[in-house]
Amino acid sequence: MLKLLRFPARLAAGLLLTIAVLSGCASAPGPEAAGKSGDANTEKQEESGTFFTLTDDANRTVVLPSRPERIVVLSPQLLDLLYDIGGSAIARTSSAGAAVPEKAKDITDVGGITSVNTEKLLSLKPDLVIGSPSFHRELAAVLDSSHIPFALFNLSTYQELKQKVPLFGKLSGKESEAAERLAKLDEQIRALTGKVPDKQPTFIMLNVTPSSVSVQRANTIGLEVAGMLRMNNVAESLQASQTSQTTAPYSLEKIVELDPDYVFILIHGARGDGEKKIQSDLAAQPAWASLRAVKEKRMTILPSDLLLSNPGFRLNESVLHLAKYVYPDQFDAK
Repeated sequence: MLKLLRFPARLAAGLLLTIAVLSGCASAPGPEAAGKSGDANTEKQEESGTFFTLTDDANRTVVLPSRPERIVVLSPQLLDLLYDIGGSAIARTSSAGAAVPEKAKDITDVGGITSVNTEKLLSLKPDLVIGSPSFHRELAAVLDSSHIPFALFNLSTYQELKQKVPLFGKLSGKESEAAERLAKLDEQIRALTGKVPDKQPTFIMLNVTPSSVSVQRANTIGLEVAGMLRMNNVAESLQASQTSQTTAPYSLEKIVELDPDYVFILIHGARGDGEKKIQSDLAAQPAWASLRAVKEKRMTILPSDLLLSNPGFRLNESVLHLAKYVYPDQFDAK
């Protein structure tokens, strides 16, 4: 009998595009690629004779006897990153709405991102499995008992990207390629943020799913990009939701009170479903039309692939997209 690891429906729905976690709004990014799993482990590797020992984002110690050659990646974002620096995997999961790198389309599919076929996964005899802390922690027991190295990584913000690129470069033997890609991205973002005026407009960013609306409070890629553009998130001071520190409960009354210069909306899942929710829960409310951002046409739906999920080495496109909307005089909006 096939063994499937299933997750609650409310988690599966939110995963279709991304996970919004970690690191808050940032100012213009620095050039350093701050990896927490790199140089600090070098001496330990040499003494033990292992290839690499790291601590993942679930605070698990992962020991790799040799460079992994049979990697399975369970997160679409992490799979993209691995292939972007020239690495490869032997298997992946599938997820509606998540694009698969061209070179990874024919590798083995081990089930849905929230319903991993553990029997099929184990049969591949991987020497490293990479997953997400939010959705794959429960795989630890079966993989540990099978003595398969298992690492859980977050990839939500630019700072996390800067941590993971050198690490994935080492794991795949593509250190130089990883360093070059990261340096180029950093240069591109610096060039963009250097053109930003010191206006510091205010904004609020809303998450819209087919069943709910919430406010992005902290530690998401969209908020981080807005921070790079010297924008102030008025929701940062709101009390966090009980289920997530990154969000706050939606309250139209509170948004009217805060009255931000801009209202940004990010749709989770199918755009059509999200637009219906916007019409029923937002636009249909009289108080919504009273918002200054709505009256002055500074409310927009942002592209989810650039500002909801971490776009990896396309992050400069995320910055440029939002910059063109907020600062059309400084950035050619044509």
